[in-house]
Amino acid sequence: CGLYHTLAKDLYQEYLYPLTPAHARAQHQAEDTIAAYFADRAASSANEMTGRLKGKHVILVLMESMDDWMIGEHTPTIERLMAEGINFANFYTPVYGGIRTFNTEFAINTGSFLSSRGGYAFDYVTNSYPQSLANRLRDAGYSAKTFHYNDPTFYSRGEFSPAMGYEEYVCYDDYVTEADEKVRKNLLYDDLLLFDNEGLKAEFFREGQLNLNFVITRSAHLSYKYNEVLSHWGLKKYPQYRGLTGNEETDCAYLKAKLVDDFFARLLQELEAEGQLEDSVIIGVTDHYTYGYKNMDALYELSGTEENLLLEKTPCFIWSPGMESMEVNKILNTSDLLPTVLNLLGVESAYAYIGRDAFDGNYPGFVPFSNGSWISGDIAYDSAAKKYFSVSGNQQTATAEFQKEMAAAVQKFIQINNLILDADYYQS
Repeated sequence: CGLYHTLAKDLYQEYLYPLTPAHARAQHQAEDTIAAYFADRAASSANEMTGRLKGKHVILVLMESMDDWMIGEHTPTIERLMAEGINFANFYTPVYGGIRTFNTEFAINTGSFLSSRGGYAFDYVTNSYPQSLANRLRDAGYSAKTFHYNDPTFYSRGEFSPAMGYEEYVCYDDYVTEADEKVRKNLLYDDLLLFDNEGLKAEFFREGQLNLNFVITRSAHLSYKYNEVLSHWGLKKYPQYRGLTGNEETDCAYLKAKLVDDFFARLLQELEAEGQLEDSVIIGVTDHYTYGYKNMDALYELSGTEENLLLEKTPCFIWSPGMESMEVNKILNTSDLLPTVLNLLGVESAYAYIGRDAFDGNYPGFVPFSNGSWISGDIAYDSAAKKYFSVSGNQQTATAEFQKEMAAAVQKFIQINNLILDADYYQS
């Protein structure tokens, strides 16, 4: 990077500046600001959903690119899990830091977003994350592993995964060698990450303790073209999707959604065969809407909206056998998932989160976007278009007082979120 960047970033910023009185003052000020923010909020407390899923194995599935309009006749398994479990019907995954998939991955694991200022994701790999999902569950007796297609260098996941408390990062390359080219080409879909001819791989369940398995799927990832390698493979299995809708992108999106659904169907089958289904909870959450879909007019039509902000609504559900089904209509954002999951599992945390438990009666729910846009109740503000609109289309309006209140709330959220990262707030 040259002498300037070596001196300015590597030496001064990372090593010398933290030793200065100016850094110490900034650190104390940031910590006081964050603590005051949490102290001013109504305290969370136990509620009727606390501990409902206590003592369960947790399978957290980040469903790459699985938009809400893709759920339906092509995804019967996912649709059933959403209907039988807890369906968060107004769950939004706003982008922070200019990185979509890893931003959501980071938020559901740590309880806060990447910095709104952008920069590099790995700038925060040296932070401490005792508040993370993996660390809180490991303290409660769980074992925790990550499973993903990409190798450990991609988004520094090989560093981030243990930083966030996971004991091991398992990727497809762990199962193949360079000589296994035929096998390697078949590792483009999700089943072989977890399953073999014997069922679930040994890495998935560690006997004698509860397990957290974080799985990132790949099947629904862009691009949406017949000749794209995964679409090409999928069309051999399901040739009926070629020409299904008259739109190549939509055909491929539905095809890829079907492949993700196949993964969930196989997961349920293998969990039952292992005798683990009754003792497991499956959490499905999408990282982002199908931004790789090129025909925006068609995408707006498929999503049933004309508003950019509403494209960010994505599926999120929590399912376990025999649980009471419910639909949660509160407006929620990605950072809310971690405290919600901890509450359902009955796992206590000494740490405050910028996100809130979805079942907390003191939390009305809202979505803060990194550019100052927001959604609260039936009102939304798009800062890029500089307009307010009704989410349901019923022409509700926002009073000047409410506009001012929400603008302040969003700016404060962004400030605190950034400070949490910059100050390494959760360090022991």
